[in-house]
Amino acid sequence: MKKQDIIITAIFILLIIFSKEDFAFFFLFLIYLSTFIYKYFSKKSKNSSVFKNLKALCKLGYILLFISFIGFEAILLKDIAINKDNFPKKSHIIVLGGKLDDNIPSKTLELRLIKAYEYYQKFPDTIFILSGGKGDDENLSEAQGMANYLIEKGVPTNNLVLEDKATSTYENFKFSKEILDNLEVKNIGVISSSFHLYRAKFIAKKLDIPVEAIYADSPLILFFNCSLREFFAYFNEMRK
Repeated sequence: MKKQDIIITAIFILLIIFSKEDFAFFFLFLIYLSTFIYKYFSKKSKNSSVFKNLKALCKLGYILLFISFIGFEAILLKDIAINKDNFPKKSHIIVLGGKLDDNIPSKTLELRLIKAYEYYQKFPDTIFILSGGKGDDENLSEAQGMANYLIEKGVPTNNLVLEDKATSTYENFKFSKEILDNLEVKNIGVISSSFHLYRAKFIAKKLDIPVEAIYADSPLILFFNCSLREFFAYFNEMRK
């Protein structure tokens, strides 16, 4: 293994550790490691039909992965194009959390809250379930950070319900469902970033939550990175 390969491998391992075993990093790491296997098969294939077949199998795997990625991204973009202007009237809206920077919503989260505020202006009787727990690098829960932002905008506290335990999209829905079930609510919407909602709707369906999605804008500079992550995250949800 060359020095640069050792450095890249070490970086991947550190990313996996510090991102709390983020599946996207882990999956990319496996793809990276597979290139060493492919090189080994290629070297051995010159003198062995078995390794020649294994090399061809690796190529097929790469092709299928590439087709899967392109197909998923096409579906994701189609979903956004078709549904981005949805604004259905719902009595309760789940707003999915995002990172806080010094107690202030990140740009991605702020765009979700801007959409929530637009929704409130049109339907002022809406109850918002603000869902998001406290990360290790955050001073307060994402739910409280979202509430602070909306209250400052003029949304009454009576319109806000805080769900402050969730640490993932799955838990966002799981814990929000507990609140909504207690209220016997079925008229439910969900607000999140456009790139996130295809997976979010999939999770909601798994948990038997009848939601309609309201699409918040996504920072263009982050869209490619986030849509790439969604590819891995979606298939991670499928395997659960």
